[in-house]
Amino acid sequence: MNVKLWVLGLNPIEAESNCDWKEINLSELVKEITISSQVQVQFGQLYSFIAHEKKLHILCVLTTDRRTISFDTNIVSLAANSKHCLVLLSTGELLKYDCLTETVVPLNFLGIENDDKNKTKNFSITHLACGECVSVACTSTNGVYNIPNHTITLPRHVRIRKVVTGFEHCLLLSTNGDVYSWGGGLRGQLGSGEITAYGDHPQIVEGLAGVKVIDIDAQGWHSAAVSSFGDLYTWGWNNQGQLGLTDPQHNERVVSQPHLVSFPDDDELTVEKVYCGIGHTVVEVTAADGRKDALIAGWDLEKRFNYTKASSSANFEDFRKLAKPAQETCGASLELGTGAYQVYFLQCAKNE
Repeated sequence: MNVKLWVLGLNPIEAESNCDWKEINLSELVKEITISSQVQVQFGQLYSFIAHEKKLHILCVLTTDRRTISFDTNIVSLAANSKHCLVLLSTGELLKYDCLTETVVPLNFLGIENDDKNKTKNFSITHLACGECVSVACTSTNGVYNIPNHTITLPRHVRIRKVVTGFEHCLLLSTNGDVYSWGGGLRGQLGSGEITAYGDHPQIVEGLAGVKVIDIDAQGWHSAAVSSFGDLYTWGWNNQGQLGLTDPQHNERVVSQPHLVSFPDDDELTVEKVYCGIGHTVVEVTAADGRKDALIAGWDLEKRFNYTKASSSANFEDFRKLAKPAQETCGASLELGTGAYQVYFLQCAKNE
């Protein structure tokens, strides 16, 4: 099948003034005539990574140079920041690609903690996340690592559902709906209600106690969570309006506890998923009549990175509707996501 990508905001392939929806044909870009399996994309601040089967494609917005690395086995997961990309292979091997030196090195850290019982177990990495100051891996035995250091092994009754990172902090979601946070917290991004320089170990976000959470995300210095009732909670630094909070007292302020977000003109919206960029937050919602939409708060991506009339001002409006790309093909499957400076739709359409 052909795979197309639509990007709003900073074009991750090449710098240009037009920051409206840009259509990118990934099949042509990575020189694959047909793509028959899953494609993964990660957009950092300067570098973009596209993984397909055994190949990793690296692109930089500042140059026309593009690099492709082939591995012996398929890539199953990616996580990237502005300096490197973590690559998890189907064999369980974890590698790090360094953007500046253009080198790939293995990361062998599992079982480094002094626990003879755990060392005899068959470790495998189940979750990856990569921030500017933290790179997190979680294992099948509930080990949590700030690579390469072992942070904690969670109790057996805790099952990890998702892990995400901002610049300095980490969030972990368990299958029973609890949210844990740790790392840097000087901008309230830990959600503890306090301004904390650093939290060494995962702590439950007490502001979400009694709320079953089904999705989380983080970027920059802010965090977000979606409850099983379809409510959205945000916290952290609201310097760009990315928290989507309507009360002016939160503008350009640190919000150190999770706050429930109110949506304009429609109290019947159910939030399904949340995605964070550095200065923006995007949610997928379903209305009472079954209509599905995407909403965005924070940066106006069309103006923010338009070099002919760039605007650095914050946007403290409510969540607003995110218009889908005009070229969207009806009936095609679209996957929504965010990069550091982007929103994207990844489309997979079968060849006629």
